[in-house]
Amino acid sequence: MRITEVMRMDGEQVWSGIVKHPFVVELYEGVLPDEKFRYYLLQDYAYLNGLIRSLCVIASKSDRDLMRRVLSLAHSEVTIEMENYRRMLSQIDLSLADAMSVEPAPTNVAYTNFLLSSAYSKSPLVGLAALLPCFWSYAEIAERHRGRLEHNGNQLYRQWASVYLADETKDLVEEIRVLVDEVEDPGDAEKAFMIASRYEFMFWEMAYRLEGWSI
Repeated sequence: MRITEVMRMDGEQVWSGIVKHPFVVELYEGVLPDEKFRYYLLQDYAYLNGLIRSLCVIASKSDRDLMRRVLSLAHSEVTIEMENYRRMLSQIDLSLADAMSVEPAPTNVAYTNFLLSSAYSKSPLVGLAALLPCFWSYAEIAERHRGRLEHNGNQLYRQWASVYLADETKDLVEEIRVLVDEVEDPGDAEKAFMIASRYEFMFWEMAYRLEGWSI
């Protein structure tokens, strides 16, 4: 059995919570309040920057072959993902400047700091294990809620979700899984994977509750 398969099985309780989270369900049904999706997009900008920086740190610690593969992932995030993100913002009359001006919420800060800490302090493959739940859970959410999306009347939400049903997303998840499957310390990798999975759940919760700083 693949290491990543074991990780996913051990994380079933957390991942079940992710897939069933009201933010996710309402988004795929097209009934999520606009303000919550707007909040999510603006917070996601800071998260994406943290993810890209984590990939760059991992690449800097890797051998030549792994460095090439990780930098390719980072380049895709910087170019394709950020361009999709910019277009999505423009459809709700926002810009990258608007996203840059938003203060990250507490959960967002904690999650991105965890990714960066893992990238700096752990081996490259453990660092990738910490990043894997982001990519993998979005693909799984899209697949699990494909039926809901077919009846979703909100064009913006359908457009957002369709990205994660594309073959490119599935290929990306598989590429990262193949790398993580080669990790020398599965225990460390699974711990990082589980913490990141919990943060994925907390990120949806953050967006659904419109989390802010209490002081």
